[in-house]
Order: sequence, then structure tokens, then C-alpha cells
Amino acid sequence: MFTDKRMILYRGSLKSCNYRCSYCPFSKHKGSDQERDRDREQWLRFVEHVWEKNMGLALEPGAIMVAPYGEALIHPWYWEGLGRLTSFPHIELAGAQTNLSFSIEESLKRYQRAGGRKGKLRLWATFHPEMTGEKEFADKCRRLLEEGVFFCAGAVGVPDNLERLQRLRDLLPEEIYLWVNKMDGWKRPYTEEEIKAFLAVDPYFYRELAPVKADPGQCGNRLFAEADGRQRVCNIGPVMNESWYDSWQGELRKQPECKRRQCSCYLAYGGRRDVMNQILFGPYPLFRIPRRPKAVFLDIQGTLIPKDKGAVPERVRQDLEALKGQGSRLFFATTLPLKDAARRCREIWPLFEGGIFSGGAHLVWKEDGKTKELVRLIKKRGLEPLKKAAGRFHARLLSYETKGALYKITLVRSVRAPWTEEEKEDIAGVCRSLWGEEVRLLIEGRCLEITAAEAKKEEGVRFLCSRLNLAPQETAAAGDSPEDEAMIRVTLSTSSHTVPAAFPHIF
Repeated sequence: MFTDKRMILYRGSLKSCNYRCSYCPFSKHKGSDQERDRDREQWLRFVEHVWEKNMGLALEPGAIMVAPYGEALIHPWYWEGLGRLTSFPHIELAGAQTNLSFSIEESLKRYQRAGGRKGKLRLWATFHPEMTGEKEFADKCRRLLEEGVFFCAGAVGVPDNLERLQRLRDLLPEEIYLWVNKMDGWKRPYTEEEIKAFLAVDPYFYRELAPVKADPGQCGNRLFAEADGRQRVCNIGPVMNESWYDSWQGELRKQPECKRRQCSCYLAYGGRRDVMNQILFGPYPLFRIPRRPKAVFLDIQGTLIPKDKGAVPERVRQDLEALKGQGSRLFFATTLPLKDAARRCREIWPLFEGGIFSGGAHLVWKEDGKTKELVRLIKKRGLEPLKKAAGRFHARLLSYETKGALYKITLVRSVRAPWTEEEKEDIAGVCRSLWGEEVRLLIEGRCLEITAAEAKKEEGVRFLCSRLNLAPQETAAAGDSPEDEAMIRVTLSTSSHTVPAAFPHIF
């Protein structure tokens, strides 16, 4: 819903590092000239093939991240390759995981000489307490900021290093996200005090602690490629039959079965098509750079509440709390009437400031300390012709009013009998005889919604942004229907929209 492009992780044959951390196997391997030459050839071959693979693909590469064993960015060919990648018009972002031990000035010059666009560069910088100090690392981060490079920083959540991570957090500018990875192989659970302390460093640390059940259906927009051409869906997935270089024609023909029970690391769970991943970290969440929207508009059915569940999952509630804690204002965007939305979302209702209800027919927000409402009304008519038409399709007619004014009609059928487009057109004929072109019809499974023609989620976003003094592109939205796609496009648009300052029927 956020992008039609694929994010690709690349891991070369490089297995060496300039750091000598005691826990890391790659610190023990120095690497030979022959190994480095081979890695360079493989990486540059991969880079050029990214352009070739773009031609004619239904889901083209949009972002590339190098996820190396060891440290890649101390080698000039990686900067040359990243520069080449970001010179391609269809590549939106490219970057790498790194320990920041390279020369920022020299590396960026090499990157730009290769055609690199600084605005497309993304870095995932890892702090290594055994090899560098907090001030040294923070100074490098500040230098990247001065150069206009987007990046995140972070470290492994070792309790013995907690004080050092707290110092690093204090030294870093507030806008830099400092993530904390759960420590693998830790022989005991984190204590409540440790969890609280790590959350003060990383407000999303809770995401590392809750197991994420594997779901291959969430993995359709990513790929993990290795230097020799082997491919996986993600870094811990099984190897595919098709090679990156030899066999892939267009889309992958068949993915091997994922036998993982859990997505056990950020590279696995962070790259899924999970709505909250993309709300929190943008269309390419594996770069782990928070999006921090000023307002968020969220559908309920199928988004906040998955289709196979009856309530908002705990992880989603935590994500919403973190968003709010980071300063985002939360709004619903649903076809449900307000009362039904409140009932379905009672656990998270206090986190929200209002929203777009009944598909845009009813808007609620807070302004100057008061709750305001806008209702887009339907002219009252005798509904007998519509009731008769509903009866032909074994549907019940529900009407919704506020202060005696009608704003929505729903024709509800059995859960096993969703409405079809042909049936919708039949009902639309009856509606035209009553209201002309003043209403619109929308299918939501077994519900056929009838509202004023101007009642749309995307118009609701524009209106609320105008009341909140926000540009739509400063906000984010998510949903799983064509109606939601139009709403999402509003938040991604850079064009301006003129919205009247006042409407009738504002209470």
C-alpha cells in the first residue's frame, strides 16, 4: 500500500572487519587481497544487474541495503556501488549497515563522484562499545547530520553497557533514533528495570521482546540476495531455486516454504508488509529510520484489527502508544459509525483524538480544547423504494442520523453474501431516482454504504489537515481497501489542496 517497489538486501562474500570485538567471528578473519578482489567484483556485478533486472518487472527494485558480514564501508568499491545505484532513476534509496569507522568526507566524495545522490543515501550505524567511545561515535553522527545524510544509530542491548548507551543517547541529537537490539544468547530474561531503562533509550525496544509469528504472506515486497546469486525472501529464509543472475524472469515463480516459526531479528520482522512497520519507519522500514508523522490516519477493519482477529493486538497497541509518545496525533479512518468504532476499539480509544467515521460522512477532532464535528448530510427522502430494493437482495436497511439529520444508510446482508458490483449498480439506480448524483455507494463486504457524494476518506484527511494546520505530506495513513489507497495517496502527495476553512453542519 505504501510502495509498489521491492526492497533488496545484499550480502557479499566479505567476511572480515576492521574491528576486533570479542564476541564477533568476523573480527578473527583478516581477509586476503584475493578475497577482497572477489568481493569487489561480485558487488559491482550486482549493482549493474539491478539496472538490468528493472527492465520489464512488475515489482521493480526500489531500495537496496547492504547487510554485510563484517564491515563493508571501509572499502571504496561499496561507496562507488552505492553512488551508482542512487544514480539510477528508479532506485529511491540505497545504503548499508556500518560501524562508521570510515572517513566521512573522503567516502562521500567518492560516492558523489560515482553519481551518488546524497538525499538517497541511508545508513544503519552500529555502536561497538569495545572499539569506540560514546563521544567519538556521537561526533561522527553529528558530522553525518551536517552532511545531510539520513541514518539511524544503535547497539546490542547488553545490560552491562546500559550506562554507556544512556550516555550515548544524551550525546546524540534528539532527532537521531538510537535503537537497541535484543541480545541473542542472553541466559536470562531482562529484568523489569532493564526493560524500562532500555525503553528510555529506544522507545521501540518492546518490539524486540515480543516474538513475531512468521507469516510468508507479509513478505511479498522484499528479497535477500547473496554475492553468488543465491536468493532468499529474507536473511533467515530458505534458498530459492532461481538465481539472481540466471533464472529469474520477471517475478519469482515459486517461493520455497518458510519453515520458521518466528521472525527472530529486525531484518526478518522489520521488512514485512506490516502496516505499523511502514507507519513507524516509512515505505522501506529496514533502514530503521523513524518516519515520525505529525498525524496518522488508520483504518480499523483489516488494519488495526486483523481480519482473523476480533480485537486490536497487543503489539499494535504498543506501537500506537509509542507513536503518540513520539508526538504523532492519532485519528481513525473507517467506514464504521463512531459508536461501532468506539465499541470495537475500546482498548485504544483514549489514544485517539477523533477521526473519519462512516467513510467520511462524520468527522471528529479537537480544536481549541473543544471536540468539533462535521457531518456531511443526505437529504431526507422517503426510503420505501430503497427498502424494497434491499428486500430483493435479502438485506436490512440501517439509517444513521445525528440531531435528526440523516448522514448514512447501510444495506447489510448475511456475512456469507458479500455485495457484487452488479448488485451495487442495481441499488445505485434506485438511489439516483431519490437523490440524483448527490450520494455515492461503497461496498464493504456484506455492507453497501450510502453517503453524501463528497463523503470520502481522502477528503476527510484534507479537511482535518486544514483544521490542524498540517500539510498532508506531514501525515501518514494506512488501510487495506481501494478507498484507503486514495486516502494514502493524499498523504504522499506533494501538491497543495485548497480546503475551505468552514463547512455547514460543524457542531
